[in-house]
Amino acid sequence: VKSGVIDGAKLEIHKTIKNYDDDKVLMPNVIFKFNIKPDDSVVAGKKEEKSGLDIKPGIVDGLETSKEVSYTNSDKPNSKDKYTYFDFSQVKFTNVGIYRYIVEEVQDTVSGIHYDSQKWYIDVYVVEGDNGFVPKYIVSSKALETKEPVLFSNSFDTTSLVVKKEVTGNTGDKTKNFKFQLLLKENAYFSAGQKVSVTITSEKASEVTTATIGQPLIFELKHNEQLKLDKLPVGITYQIDETSKNSDSYTTTATIQEGEQSQNSYVLNSDKETDKSPDIITVTNKRDTQVPTG
Repeated sequence: VKSGVIDGAKLEIHKTIKNYDDDKVLMPNVIFKFNIKPDDSVVAGKKEEKSGLDIKPGIVDGLETSKEVSYTNSDKPNSKDKYTYFDFSQVKFTNVGIYRYIVEEVQDTVSGIHYDSQKWYIDVYVVEGDNGFVPKYIVSSKALETKEPVLFSNSFDTTSLVVKKEVTGNTGDKTKNFKFQLLLKENAYFSAGQKVSVTITSEKASEVTTATIGQPLIFELKHNEQLKLDKLPVGITYQIDETSKNSDSYTTTATIQEGEQSQNSYVLNSDKETDKSPDIITVTNKRDTQVPTG
């Protein structure tokens, strides 16, 4: 369908995720819904100039008025385009004419998803066939202007999480590895077993690994080292813990900075749900030792 004119009884609905071009980004499990309804704003007696046919509000008797397109975590950019159809072949049309409908996407509330608010006008041209009134062809347009195929274009957000390590105090050991644990929790949109890219950076090198949703990732950081997830889904809950906290006479504290906000305290191993603002968690181990005097 290139021109917005379909020969037949099936209206194609094309769905795409316009910003999905990185196969390292995890696609949410999400269902997009589309509804079709009669255009009740049609003025009685209105005719199309070219054909002379009456324009009427659409008839839904015999029409499935809701359709869905589903995505899962296993979808990648090469499967971001999906299709569904409204079938007018069983609609009980009462006469010849142009039957006008409106198709819209349901504006759902899944975190991180941007929904398409475009309203599409659908004109179904009905003629008399051998067995009654049948749809001959279908025209789609925005605002009843240029004919074009129905396309709903969505996007979704990702965010980032950085975990930094700092060691302070007069006997803080800046060469020591401190053990950490990251847990990404599964939910309806992000399933257990799915993987998210992780980079651990020191002054000398970077190591790329993966965190598996539902399984703890154990890692180590020295002073000034960090872990970063730069393609973290929005709407997933994580926990960060230093499993060696408050040992060897260190006092362990943590702060979190969300986006442009100022730092606040973070309770290690507590739940935090991601949003569009990047999170930076700084974990500080401080050790001060009073040097004995004679």
